[in-house]
Amino acid sequence: MDKKDKIEEIFSKTIDISPHMQVAIKVINLLRNDYVSIEEIDEFLSRDEVFTARFLKIANSPYYGMRKKIKTVKDALILIGLDTAKALIFATSTRYLYKNFGSFEQKLWEHSLGVGICASFLSVTTGFVVPELGLACGILHDLGKIFIYNAKSDIYPRIYEELVRTKKSSVELEDEILGFNHTDVGAFVAEKWNYPDEIKKAIQYHHTFPYPNPEERLYKDICNIIVLSDQICLDLGVGFKRDIPSIINYASIDLDENSLNDLKKLFLNQFNEQKKFLLE
Repeated sequence: MDKKDKIEEIFSKTIDISPHMQVAIKVINLLRNDYVSIEEIDEFLSRDEVFTARFLKIANSPYYGMRKKIKTVKDALILIGLDTAKALIFATSTRYLYKNFGSFEQKLWEHSLGVGICASFLSVTTGFVVPELGLACGILHDLGKIFIYNAKSDIYPRIYEELVRTKKSSVELEDEILGFNHTDVGAFVAEKWNYPDEIKKAIQYHHTFPYPNPEERLYKDICNIIVLSDQICLDLGVGFKRDIPSIINYASIDLDENSLNDLKKLFLNQFNEQKKFLLE
């Protein structure tokens, strides 16, 4: 079985586990239409009570600074805005991808949310991309790991044992053990589900630095932000903890070390404060 067939098998074992994900995909496609109305999105999304309840819970977290409680999908779309709503739909949908929600899945979910929030902070600080895009790309960057874990739940305990023993990266160990890695799987899923190009690139290249096509400025900027956000979260132990500190590429997004350290403190305080709203 070649690499493409192996990835297809991973995808096919996971695709049918969550009807909520199908709702998310359709809503995301709706949101990509510049002429879609809030009423159309509200009507479609509100068909799924569980999905709607989760979406509203996250929308009401202090992270978004709403002074009054958001009670309906329509309120959320109006008060938060369509771009942020799209990012929240990504956040909501990925929670339903897991077959179970054990300790590994919780760590992966926490790490993904952390990278999303950190990326939104970096996006605001640098002005390179809109914060909603940073949030969505960060939340989805490890999408491939979810699919691999659902299809082969015995693999990641082995990989994380080897991470400690060998100090290799997860991508290197996945390639050795599986013949492919989570960026391959994530990029495959993103293509299948017709995600926006910026998200596809962030999923595919979040372990690649520098970005291979520097003339693609928008893709380069979002990928550099996700690479840096991933490094920050691993160093701070958000979800997973890296034993060996990374070499932070803060210069890649025009930040100096002092600014980056200030941002890390602000991010960690914010993330810990909002964690219960985002992870429950």
